[in-house]
Amino acid sequence: MNVVSLFSGAGGFDLGLMQAGHNIIWANDVDEDSCTTYRNNIGDHIVCGDIARIDLSDIPESDVVIGGFPCQGFSLANMLRSPDDSRNGLYIYFRRIVKAKQPSYFLAENVRGLLSLDKGRVMKQVVKDFSSAGYRVKYQVFNMANYGVPQSRIRVIIAGTRQDLPKECDFQFPEQTHDESTWISIGEALK
Repeated sequence: MNVVSLFSGAGGFDLGLMQAGHNIIWANDVDEDSCTTYRNNIGDHIVCGDIARIDLSDIPESDVVIGGFPCQGFSLANMLRSPDDSRNGLYIYFRRIVKAKQPSYFLAENVRGLLSLDKGRVMKQVVKDFSSAGYRVKYQVFNMANYGVPQSRIRVIIAGTRQDLPKECDFQFPEQTHDESTWISIGEALK
């Protein structure tokens, strides 16, 4: 599938999808160092700039839009986290692009703190916003070590399928491939 990547960072999400056979056709991040790393390791299709200032017409049509919108405001490590943190609203730009471009699917990644912020009301709002953009939305918590990542990293994956697609086309979360007895260490990965 053709994929548009938002909040791309250095391209970790993109690399995984490329290794799975997908084509990243456009990417964006605001951080120049991340964009330089992306260009050196993934490709020149990344646009470095504030997503709030990018014209929708500059973003190509795609089958999927992906992104890991900034998590600092949601993170449990943030002792001052609040629903009013300005970074929490950045997912709105992700939604704006999904709503305008209407890809078949979207995938978003974030920290598990998103689920408990403001007693779960923030996550309910995220689901409501993407649902109103025309998507069937589901989410699940994953420990990425259970999928071969050499790190115990808990993440929430939010998946949306455009509502006009048949239900049998809904995104299916993968079965885990590893358990604690088969987790991969950083040392093993680096070998």
